[in-house]
Amino acid sequence: MHYATALEIEEKRCAPLPRVVIGCWQLLERDNSRDAAVRTLEAYAAAGFTAFDTADIYGPSESILGAFREAHDGPLTFHTKYVTQDSSKANAVAVNKQSRKSLRVESLDLVQFHWWDFSDGAYVEAAKHLVDLRTKGFIGEVAACNFDATHLETLLDAGVPLVANQVQYSLLDRRPENGVIALATKRGLQLTCFGTAAGGWLSDKYLGAPEPTRSDVSKGTVSLRMYKSSLDAWGPWSLFQDLLKTLRAVGDELDASISAVAVAWVLDALDRSCGGSVILGVRDASHLDDHVRARDLALDDMHRAAIRAVLDKGAAPRGDIWSRERG
Repeated sequence: MHYATALEIEEKRCAPLPRVVIGCWQLLERDNSRDAAVRTLEAYAAAGFTAFDTADIYGPSESILGAFREAHDGPLTFHTKYVTQDSSKANAVAVNKQSRKSLRVESLDLVQFHWWDFSDGAYVEAAKHLVDLRTKGFIGEVAACNFDATHLETLLDAGVPLVANQVQYSLLDRRPENGVIALATKRGLQLTCFGTAAGGWLSDKYLGAPEPTRSDVSKGTVSLRMYKSSLDAWGPWSLFQDLLKTLRAVGDELDASISAVAVAWVLDALDRSCGGSVILGVRDASHLDDHVRARDLALDDMHRAAIRAVLDKGAAPRGDIWSRERG
């Protein structure tokens, strides 16, 4: 079995990932209609977004993208995932076959590998099955998903030719700054970042609003519940309001929403380090104009300094990638 040499890996990583990838795990959350989901994807493609993120565990997301691919006239890129705790070759082959069938392709553009429990060291073996599938032409590129610095470096040292690592990164969750960004920069990986608007917390909706009760949060979307812990870990609601006011001031200068500025901050951080993409999850096309604006925003040194001054009043990021979530 052939594994890429360091030179081959470096040459391959010269190609940048798309700046913005559209996330598809919530496509049916607001409107349980596959046809409506495809129309949403078509609207994004028409606006110049041609890269989409899905996963083998996202319900019908892969098959919706497959229908979208069949209906769409133009090039598209699909990033999917392999989420497992099974290191067998049979499992890797079976999931790959199902993903290709659902996405209606002969080869998957990019497969992002997620392993639940690192105490089981079999994740290297599992990743190498993906490399084998890549060698056979069933995968274009292999990436990691939610890997911390230690285990990401283990995969790289084992010869797995990763091109990226998908991580949570936002103004409220800066754990990638605790090692993964430095490692990615050193080893030539890019990052694909989700949660950049913290599930909706980083938006004009919460500027000047009272802190929601636990009951209010529990009744909200999955994303709101998921990212409230990041907000609480960074600082109190009063400080969060200071951050929103600062983002609003930057947005006033740039004619942009708070969420667009928050997304632009992550893109700017990537541009100034290892490079990569942001993943913007969609349920419909209601935020399309805002996503276009976020893609095109450019922050300057004064914007960065103003935002940093507020960030530094909160808690420094603690832990590595997915450390809280893994327990």
